[in-house]
Amino acid sequence: MRHSSGRWPAAVVAAGVLLAASGCGTRHEATQPARPVAEPSALITVPSAQPLPPGRPGTPPVPLPDPQKVDGADPDAVSRAAVTVMWTMDTTIDTSQYQAELRAAPYLTADYAARLRQYPPVAAPGAQWNQWAAHRAYTTVRLTPGYDDRPLDTATTAHRQWSVTATPIGRDGWRGQPVTATVFVTLTRTGPGQPWRVAAVTVAP
Repeated sequence: MRHSSGRWPAAVVAAGVLLAASGCGTRHEATQPARPVAEPSALITVPSAQPLPPGRPGTPPVPLPDPQKVDGADPDAVSRAAVTVMWTMDTTIDTSQYQAELRAAPYLTADYAARLRQYPPVAAPGAQWNQWAAHRAYTTVRLTPGYDDRPLDTATTAHRQWSVTATPIGRDGWRGQPVTATVFVTLTRTGPGQPWRVAAVTVAP
């Protein structure tokens, strides 16, 4: 992933919702996501038309936000939690960042979560993920708020921006080069007093 401090994407400003999220070094769109991936701790080649194998049961070895403790009335808190989970990956249980995205389901709208489940990745493994997998690596995540001009919040729509730094740490003592991304999050809720949920995530090119 590459950090960019560009302004809010025009489509976010115009439409308020972008149905996209990021894999390592890639973007996956609302229509049919594609991400470079690998089997846990292994290199694999999968025909492009076939879904990749699912991940294994388990959770990464770093603390993740607790959905029961995240303030659903605070779009900052909800978006921070969702992005943190989406970028916390573990190559011993995940076949790509896709499994991390699925773990963020408690913070997503039902429609967005359904779209993620509908389009599992089919891309061949990427070199970066393969390197991480060779070291049985997991990522630690650091977020800082972004301050580009953004659309004003309404009673049912909010937008947040985060700079993400994900650092791969191998179980063999290896520490990889951190990857960075500028992430734009659109949140919605059904009405005042209802909890915010992430309706879209996109990464600056």
